[in-house]
Amino acid sequence: MLKLLLATKPDRRIVVLTRQRQTELTQPAGITLLHGDITHVDLGLHAHIRDALKRSITEVIHCAADTHFGLSLERAREVNTEGTRKILNFVSDCRQLQKFAYISTLYVVGQSAGHFREGPIFHQSAFSNAYQQSKYEAEELILRAMSKLPAAVFRLSSIIGDSTTGMVRQFNHVHRLIRLFPQNTLPIAPGLPDAPIDLIASDWAIAAVAFLFECAFFPSRFYHICAGPERSLTLREMLDQTRSVFESHPIGRKWMPIRIPKLVSLARYEEFVEVKRRESDRLLNELLKVMGYFVPHLAIFQAFGNADTMRALAPSGLQFPPIRDCYEKVVRFCLDTNWGRGTHPVIGSA
Repeated sequence: MLKLLLATKPDRRIVVLTRQRQTELTQPAGITLLHGDITHVDLGLHAHIRDALKRSITEVIHCAADTHFGLSLERAREVNTEGTRKILNFVSDCRQLQKFAYISTLYVVGQSAGHFREGPIFHQSAFSNAYQQSKYEAEELILRAMSKLPAAVFRLSSIIGDSTTGMVRQFNHVHRLIRLFPQNTLPIAPGLPDAPIDLIASDWAIAAVAFLFECAFFPSRFYHICAGPERSLTLREMLDQTRSVFESHPIGRKWMPIRIPKLVSLARYEEFVEVKRRESDRLLNELLKVMGYFVPHLAIFQAFGNADTMRALAPSGLQFPPIRDCYEKVVRFCLDTNWGRGTHPVIGSA
């Protein structure tokens, strides 16, 4: 995205706050790297640097977050919620600020069911993991700040990989589900066969955010960078396509035959999990724990509207990549690279 932002305004000066030391990173032309941390007071910056930034900053994209689903709520809040509060405190003193973009997630809806519009989300439903809850709480901070700051929220769907190559730069819960797929020994799983599973390609998502930030930014607006129900695979289609790729791939065939568990309601699955946990099977309990961070969503109907965002994107000429083709390439990339590890384990080993 930095390349896209520099391409549209070559004379733009970009400052990146990073936890990595500058000696560990290449510093492209037009970009200044600053070592800091959003969990620290004043973002971990020296006073003279902090003051200089406050005098000169005109635009901010806040995408720093801890995206691990297994975090404790305390740790997730430290980074995602309180880190956002510290960023807001910092930019409140930036007198030239024209744009503040907060990068969020569609899944601030937690375990709520229904159709969700491009606007504020208010609910009292449960969350599947601490990441969702901490991002929801961060959005509450952004919403309150909108009366004083030119802030907008960009909610992203599940990014799976490059639409052309299938390359995955950061493996997330979708890729973990693909990895668990052939090894799953459970007879049932939570799921609604016809529910839309919203997935997006990384190259499209990056270009979309860059264009919207540059050319269609409006304070207090919510953008849904997502497929929407019409362009999404259903859960049944996703399962069938995953099995098809495994069956046609030389590595995937080693797991044959693949058994797809029976899809049941979330309540039925939770009853099953409770029974299994009492059996004291350590490996099974670990599997159930990991699955519990993201699998419940498969049994909850969630459709995300993006009509306003797609209209705003229309002048860009960006075409939404067909998710079926993209998903197939991503599954093949996962198999080709052993989920980024480069070598394949002996089948049956941990």
